[in-house]
Amino acid sequence: MKTKLNNKSKEYNDNFYSQRYKDDWYVTLRVNDAKKLIKQIQDINPFNKNDKVLDLGCGTGEAGAVIKNKFEARVYGIDINSIAVEKARENGLLAKIADIETKWPYENNFFNSVVSTQMIEHLVNPDLFLQESKRVLNKKGLLIITTPNLAVWFNRIILMFGYQPFFTEVSTIDKTLGLSFTRNLTPIRKPLGHLRCFTLKALKEILELHGFELVKVKGSAVNYFPWYISIFDRFFSLFPSLASDLVVVARKK
Repeated sequence: MKTKLNNKSKEYNDNFYSQRYKDDWYVTLRVNDAKKLIKQIQDINPFNKNDKVLDLGCGTGEAGAVIKNKFEARVYGIDINSIAVEKARENGLLAKIADIETKWPYENNFFNSVVSTQMIEHLVNPDLFLQESKRVLNKKGLLIITTPNLAVWFNRIILMFGYQPFFTEVSTIDKTLGLSFTRNLTPIRKPLGHLRCFTLKALKEILELHGFELVKVKGSAVNYFPWYISIFDRFFSLFPSLASDLVVVARKK
């Protein structure tokens, strides 16, 4: 039964992202998010010329291409979606079709850094993801993670009134269940496939559990709020535990 459920989930994600990768707005979003991430962590010099960088869930490769072009790094990528991998190769990534939920097709101690943007929340087994990250990273290699924050400021407010927290999904059909008031804000009702939602404390502790030490923690605002809410969101991004998105850099011990 477990295999059937996992296969159904993979089929859903493959179909969902095959369509998403064709949307111009999504491609633009990926590029902008990559530039934003680089700016947020540039003070620790995460990428260098000729570094081997692995972009997990690389999609069509636009985000990885930003790192490749800016730092002259060798950017590899893995994604389960064959359409995305073909496009990622066109964008200059050394991309492979692979399932992140299984052992990755790389040797031990191969990469200088592993980048996971808005991906860990989609995994059935984040422990395997962290074990594989540690395995493929070289000594003192960096793991860079971005993910939505379950304990974001607005979730703390709406939970008091009995609403389902944002970034969590209780249905494979409608992501607005428990958040019916959002139906007037966007026509998109299809779930994103979020399975594991982290608070900052939980993310720190699972990294420590798997042999990583924290190097940098930042909060990040999102870009889909109207201006009058964005003001608050930008303010709370100054406090990572309250921010909409978490940005964490950890080093392999």
